[in-house]
Amino acid sequence: MSTLKEKTAKGLGWGFVDNFVGTGVTAAVSIILARILSPEEFGLVGMIAIFISLGSSLMDSGFSGALIRKKEATDADLSTVFYTNLVLGLVIYLILFFSAPAIAAFLNNRTLIPLLRVLSLSVVIISFTQVQKVNFIRKIDFRTQAIISLAASLVSAVASIWMALKGCGVWSLVVQQLSKQVVVSLLLWVFSNWKPSLLFSFRSFKEMFSFGSRLLACSLISVIWNEIYSLVIGKMYNPIAVGYFTRAEKFKTMVTSNIGQVVQRVGYPVMSSIQGDKQRQRRVYRKVARLTTLLTSTLVLGLVGCADAMIEVLIGAKWLPASGYLRILGISGMFLPLILGSVNVFNANGKSEVTLRLEIIKTALAVIPVTLGIIFDIEALLWGVVGVTVVSYLIHAGYVSREIQYPVLEQVADILPFVSVSAIMSVAVHLIGLIDIAPLPLLLLQICAGGVIVLLSYEFLYKAQEYSELKGELLKMLHIRKS
Repeated sequence: MSTLKEKTAKGLGWGFVDNFVGTGVTAAVSIILARILSPEEFGLVGMIAIFISLGSSLMDSGFSGALIRKKEATDADLSTVFYTNLVLGLVIYLILFFSAPAIAAFLNNRTLIPLLRVLSLSVVIISFTQVQKVNFIRKIDFRTQAIISLAASLVSAVASIWMALKGCGVWSLVVQQLSKQVVVSLLLWVFSNWKPSLLFSFRSFKEMFSFGSRLLACSLISVIWNEIYSLVIGKMYNPIAVGYFTRAEKFKTMVTSNIGQVVQRVGYPVMSSIQGDKQRQRRVYRKVARLTTLLTSTLVLGLVGCADAMIEVLIGAKWLPASGYLRILGISGMFLPLILGSVNVFNANGKSEVTLRLEIIKTALAVIPVTLGIIFDIEALLWGVVGVTVVSYLIHAGYVSREIQYPVLEQVADILPFVSVSAIMSVAVHLIGLIDIAPLPLLLLQICAGGVIVLLSYEFLYKAQEYSELKGELLKMLHIRKS
């Protein structure tokens, strides 16, 4: 039988494969679509993203988190959640469908009415598969999810690019999202050995909702935090500005959200399995936080350093204004995976009220960048995002300190060397970007220089255990493939 350490390692490995391979395909498709479509078309989808995300959160209502935390989930528990999700999904879709004209009027763009009505179908599609997905997460089986995600990404890629080439414009982006969710839904049913029974337990509903309701509140607040800026930019400025913002955000989240999601998806069941053992939780959390910072800071600050050349090479000169957004947003991106990882500690220990409190604080802080954006400009809004993200991380660290006796200064000291190495690399890469050569060779030069600086720093200056272990695992994988 696999040990917890082995399950965690496999979970992290396949979790990264799932996120990065799936996201890699999606990112490649987004790059192709960005070359075909305009910033305004991307901006239209970005303006309504908050409503789709809120609908998905309401549909789940925290039941997924409650199921994952349960040490033993009965068929009645699973079936109850399945039917609850399904009913909520249909109700939320109808609400979004009939409120579409009012939302479009608020944003001064009637084009959004059909877009919102069609994209809202995603809430219904997802409602069919939440329980199947939870079952794979409970078993820390991310291999199957990685296969499903890759297959869905490839199907949606073909469909959306074909539509874009046929001149379907913004509807190519709609098809990209919906087709991926349909394929994921179908394959989860095919690979899952669980099917709903004709059971509904009010006792189970009440038990899980008492815990999940706080997770729901956290999820809703988190969605507002993540999507409010696109809504404000769309309302105060125009869809083109939203397009630049969403492209910059996409490049950042290719790294931050993927690492953060892997940490959260794998860390939550692992932390739940050792709930009550604070010393063990501290060791696990510290290890994951350091490894997370090593990966996130290197990749995100690397993007910041070569933003201009990367954007021009990948999606064209028409998107160059997005590079200024990315240079600022990238700084805030380093802290997102750490914030998500800290939430695992509280949820695993049954303290979802702490998570809710932290989400309320974090979202309340979002008033600051929104106000700056309204009074001044978009750049002021972006720097406000950086400031409140750093403050939010420190607040989360304070709560972690109390929960598992891991002082804030110790947490900062543990991640600071990784951030410092990445910051030096980013500055050097940015200075190289001042050389007057063509974008493609410049980007390749920046990537090579950044890689060399990071490798030399960890080989000779700061010999971090996490780097050595990561290098060892990569070399082991290469050796196996070679053999």
